[in-house]
Amino acid sequence: MKREIVVSPEILEQMSCYISNDKSPSDPRVQRMKKIMKIALENELTQRQHDCIVMRYFENTPVKEIAEKIGITPATVYKHLSKAMRTFKKCALYL
Repeated sequence: MKREIVVSPEILEQMSCYISNDKSPSDPRVQRMKKIMKIALENELTQRQHDCIVMRYFENTPVKEIAEKIGITPATVYKHLSKAMRTFKKCALYL
């Protein structure tokens, strides 16, 4: 059974800011990156990877605090973040 993760437009806007500040939102590269990130967040990441990405990059939560909230070690948080970033890169290859 597939889990339902809803990605808000605000999160996509925040993510697109990480691409480059000098590109307008209508730039095709920005639109492509938003599509990649939405697909990855909704379909490709595990729940833990999703939670770690949102807490770390959108809520600016320190890794140690993420680990405490989720109940895992900081090293595991780093592993989840790393795997999520690899997933983003893989998705980018196909779009």
